[in-house]
Amino acid sequence: MNLLAIMTYESSPIGTEISCVMHGINIEILNNNILLKQIFLKALMEDNFKILDEVSHIFQPQGYTFVTLLAESHAAIHTFPEYNSLFFYLYSCRGQNDGRKTIKYLKQILNPSHMDMSERDIVVKSTKL
Repeated sequence: MNLLAIMTYESSPIGTEISCVMHGINIEILNNNILLKQIFLKALMEDNFKILDEVSHIFQPQGYTFVTLLAESHAAIHTFPEYNSLFFYLYSCRGQNDGRKTIKYLKQILNPSHMDMSERDIVVKSTKL
C-alpha cells in the first residue's frame, strides 16, 4: 500500500447522518436476528458501503443490536419487538446526501407502517493550527 496516498487522502468536508424509528414492522422479522442482519447488510451494500467489521448482541428477554464499522464510518440497528419497532442510525463521511439508498432499501423490505426520520448533512470544518 502506498503510504503517501494514505497520508494525502482527504474525505469530503460534508457527511450525512440519518436516524429513524420504523414502527409497525412484522414481529416475525423483528424476532429473526439472522434475517435482520442479512437485510441490514444488503441495504448497506445497495449503497456501496464497504463493511469492515460487525458486532451484535441479543438482549434478554428480547431485542437485538447490530453495529457495522464502515470504511465510510458506521451504522447500526436496534430492535424493540415489544413495540414492533426498529431504530436505524447511519453516519457516512463519504459525502452529502449519502445513505439514501440504504434507508430506501430498509423501508422497502421492512415495510413499516410509520417512520420518524431525521436526516442532516454535517459540515466538518478545518481546525488546522
